[in-house]
This record gives sequence, structure tokens and C-alpha cells, in this order.
Amino acid sequence: MDLGWPLKVNKILKSKVPVMVSKKNAVTIGLIQTSVSDDIHRNMEKTTVKIREAANKGAQIICLQELYRTKYFPTDEKKDVAQLAETIPGETTITLSSLAKELKVTIIAPIFEVDEGKHYNTAVVIGSDGKIMGTYRKTHIPHDPFFYEKSYFDVGNSGYQIFRTPEVTFGVLICYDQWFPEAARTLALQGADLIFYPSAIGYLEGDSLSQEDWHTAWENIQRSHAIANGIHVASINRTGTEGNIKFWGASFVCDAFGRLIKRASEQEEEVVVAELDISMNKRIQDGWGFLRNRLPSTYDLINSHVLSETPKSLGYSMPAEWEKHDATWLAWPHDSVTFPRRVKKVEETYVQMILALHKNEFVNLFVTDLQAKERVTKLLKQKGVDLQRINFYLWDYADVWFRDYGPIFVLNKEEKQIAFVHWIFNAWGGKYTDLIKDTQIPTIISNQLQLNNFKAGVVLEGGSVDVNGKGTLLTTEQCLLNSNRNPHLSKDEIVRFLINYFGVNHIIWLKSGVVGDDTDGHIDNLARFVNPRTVLCAYEKDVSDENHSRLRENYEILLQSTDQDGKKLKVIKVPMPPAIRTHVRGKKTKLPASYLNFYVANKMVLVPTFGHKNDRKALRIIQDVFSGRKVIGIDCRDLIYGMGAIHCIMQQQPTVV
Repeated sequence: MDLGWPLKVNKILKSKVPVMVSKKNAVTIGLIQTSVSDDIHRNMEKTTVKIREAANKGAQIICLQELYRTKYFPTDEKKDVAQLAETIPGETTITLSSLAKELKVTIIAPIFEVDEGKHYNTAVVIGSDGKIMGTYRKTHIPHDPFFYEKSYFDVGNSGYQIFRTPEVTFGVLICYDQWFPEAARTLALQGADLIFYPSAIGYLEGDSLSQEDWHTAWENIQRSHAIANGIHVASINRTGTEGNIKFWGASFVCDAFGRLIKRASEQEEEVVVAELDISMNKRIQDGWGFLRNRLPSTYDLINSHVLSETPKSLGYSMPAEWEKHDATWLAWPHDSVTFPRRVKKVEETYVQMILALHKNEFVNLFVTDLQAKERVTKLLKQKGVDLQRINFYLWDYADVWFRDYGPIFVLNKEEKQIAFVHWIFNAWGGKYTDLIKDTQIPTIISNQLQLNNFKAGVVLEGGSVDVNGKGTLLTTEQCLLNSNRNPHLSKDEIVRFLINYFGVNHIIWLKSGVVGDDTDGHIDNLARFVNPRTVLCAYEKDVSDENHSRLRENYEILLQSTDQDGKKLKVIKVPMPPAIRTHVRGKKTKLPASYLNFYVANKMVLVPTFGHKNDRKALRIIQDVFSGRKVIGIDCRDLIYGMGAIHCIMQQQPTVV
């Protein structure tokens, strides 16, 4: 491989490494490695002496170890350490600002910060003029035996920052951040020449892995960041034994090829001073091309902000549909297999719905490509749609059933945060394999919106559940317990997924869906919450109709059901539309028409109608329970040929209040 620079054999590594041929761009750094006592003032005095020592040895940037003036208190899960926290400005910044100005050095001081009631593991950067250049608050917070940091530190909100001095551009990450290559890459992409890692890491007696194993892994991961990004890395650790942890010291500096420049001892306090050749970075970066040849478009999973916890554990839950929306998500119809000889007519239905929706909330609309966007834009403009309220998203999706394959948004109302759950979409039990690709839609949205999201790892469609926003969820056994969804899961296991990913605590199970429903009994054709304790229920009074017995059974179950607080529900019957029979994908079937497939938008409710006398009855019932909203009937006689109606094609994005 031609790297574009002269090579020579390194006798130690026995491999080819770059020859240093250009003039050095040197900077000298100092790392302060100490043991720590219970006396914070003594710790601070000792540190200032060592800062002077580093400066006298020529250090221009001096970095202290994590929580430099206190013992590592997160060894205990719960301890009152409020007296150890300090503000900015505070004792550390006042003292070290004066020292930095006197010595004309930049100082990186990691402290236990308190700010407006929140606590952070923070690195303060003080310039050589004595002024605070900025702060970095630790982003990745561990919570393991004897490293119980989540009990003490909030997740940092500073973002990954770079600091520019006359000598070098650098970033700071703190201890546990070192295990996350994304953080180092982010700083490198912003132009960092050097990353400092102030740390407090050691060995637990009795661990199955040896101290050597842990130490080697710790050093290797940081040296790998240097290699992968073509930058220098400096890691600063404490030494000494505190409780069950033996801190191994061994602070070190490595160059942009990962080679060690200096390493401190494991047991002694030490001031490490090293001269770095920053000009080496560009030669490494240009030669290997690790930054230049990145392909971010292939890193969807990394970009999608997937959280490992469950929504419920982090305080998220799915709000009721009638709560305020920021937007409604749709995908423009284009598939002639789904809508044979009806695509143009279904497009007219979409225009009617978008015209109504966009007055009170944004419409986020998927189209397949630029050509489709131009055509749809022209059509909407002709009908009087304000295009400023339409957000277009381009992707080659298969079909329109956004309720089932799209993200299900959840809110943490206390923290005022929004995220979503990405369920697996298998096209209703594998019935239509050409539609399974749409399971990727939530990832596309995440990449666009940069939202945190959760992956349950099980199959579920949005139309199979309905919530009242207070802790109760409606669903059906026919769908969720079907062997074509999650055959490896028991009912109890599915219940746990519903509780943990929708943030509910009470589930009502109905039995079966309407005849002809290829979704295997989605709840949004059967029963819908319209307020926390009222449910509209599809009911067929004609005893000769094949839907009569199954809908009556669901109605009777609801009459005996309660909400999450044990209070009886109010159940209101809604008549069924007429039976519509036709051929779908070559098979004769009864279309799953239902008035319950309505969509609750801001200030209005869109209700499917089918050109039947029961349309008026259904609209009146729905208007009575939504007295504060305008109920609009939408003719769905063409849309229903795709085996779904209004609710099936829409997904709400709730407002963070």
C-alpha cells in the first residue's frame, strides 16, 4: 500500500511507520498524577505545587486527573457528598485562574460541579491569560459496582467541544468517555490535534480479570483512538488505593500512530512532561485516509441514537392520540398493486386529508424520489396547501401504512424530551414480503431528526395497540399472540414488552378483529379510546353477519374492563359500514372497513366514510365524544381497497410541552 510518504522499519515494532521528514510543530504538555487524601485543601495545595513543577519543565498545557481534589467517592452507591461540589467560578477556578495567568500556561481542571441543582463531572479549561475558555461535562456515565456514577452525576450537556490555544487545538473527554470511539472521532472531525483523558480508573480486588488485563485494555483503547483519528492522546490517571479500588496510575502520552511517548509509573506520584510533534498528525491522516474515506451514509445504526434502556425505565410513555401534535407523518401513495386502478383517486383522498391537517399541525410527507416530490408539490399547491407547512422526506419506501411501520413516539413529560420506539415490521406476519423493507423507515427518520430511540427487537405494528395516555393499553390476542409475529415469546413476555416500551401498567386484551382484516385483528378497527375512561367499540347488530359474534364478544369484554385505576370504562357502540367484497392481490376477500379507523388531529378528527347510511350515525357518535374538535368525514371507498383506512396511513408526532 502506497501511503505517499517515505517509510522506514521501526526496530521495536518491526513494521513500517512514517519517517518524520517535515519541521516539527511542537507543543509541550504536562500531566499531574497524584494520590488523593480526604483533605481537599491539602490535595489542592499539592496539585498547585506540581503544576508549578510542570510549568518549570516547559509544559504549556497542564492537565489534572479526574476529580483531582477529592477521593473517588462513587465507590459507594449512595453517599452525601454535596459539600464536595463546587460552582464555576469557585475555589478551583479562582485559584487556578490566578496560577495559569502567573505561569502563562493553560490548565485543565476536572471538578465535581454543581449548577442550578444539577451535578456534573466537569473539566474546566483555563487559558494562559487566567480566563475560563470553557467547560466539558462528562457525557458517558457508568454505573457498575464501585463505579456508581449515575448516583452522583447528571449526563453532561456541553457537547463535545474543542479548545484553541496558540500552541494546539485540543479536546477533553473524561474517563469512561474513553471507551466510546464515537466521542474521539467527533473531536477529531472538529479539528482536535490532541485529546486529553483525565481519568480515575483502577483494579478491583477479586476481579476475574487481572490488573494487567484491565490496564492493557484501558491503554489500548486510547492508543487506538490516536491511530484511528491520526491525533495525539494524553491520558491522566490517579494512583493509590481508595477502598476496594487500586488505582494504577500509568498516565501516558502517545503520538498519532499510537506509539508511546511517555508513561508514568503505576504507584508513584509523578509529573509527566512530554513534547509532542503535532505536524505528524496531518501526515498520518493524509496517508491512511481514515477521516477522508469515511462513509457516514452506511453508519445508520450509530447515527440513530439507539438507547439500551427501556422507555419506561427512563420515564417515557406513549401519549394519547388526542394530546397535542407537532406533526402528522404520511407516505404518498404510489403502488398500483395496493391500489389497482385507483392510485389517482387515492391521491385525491390524500390531498383532501392534507388540506385539512396542515392548518393546525405540520405534515411530514414521504415521497419516493425528486420527481415524485415535484409532482406532489405541484398538486398540493394547486389545491391551496401552504407548502411551508409540508416537510418532504425522500426514500424509496414500498407502501403507505405508516401507522404500522413508522416510529411510535414517546414522551418524557417531566424532562420534556421526545424519543421513539422502532419495532420490527414483518408485513403482518410475512404476508407481503415486498413491503418488509419499510421497517427501515424509523431509522431514516432518526437520521433526519437526530432523535433518541429504542429498539425492542420484537415484531409489532402501531395499529395493533391503542392507549389512553394514563397507563392503559388496548390490544387483541389474535394479533399480538399470533404465531406469525413473535412465536418465541409467551403472553407474559409480550406483556412485559408492552409495559416497558409503551410505558403502561394495565392491558386490556380483546379477542379477534373484523373479518377480512389482513393485519390479524388490529385494534384500530375495533375499539378506540376517546378519553381516558371512554372507549368507542365497533358493533354489528345483524346477527347473521359474520362479524356479529366476534364484535359482541369484544364489547362484552370491554364492559367488564377497568382502567389503570380500577374504574369501569364507558363503552359506546359504533355501527359497522356495509360489507365490501373484492379481489386483493388475486384473492377474493371482505375489506376491513370500519369507522373506528379515524385519526385524532389537532382541532379535528378525520373519519372514514363509505357512502352508506351508517356514515351519518358514526359521524354523529364521534362528534359527540369529541365536542371540542371538528369531525370531518373522508370518503375512503378507494383507500379501503388497500386493506386500510385513515388511521392506518398516519402516525402522530406529539408535542413536547
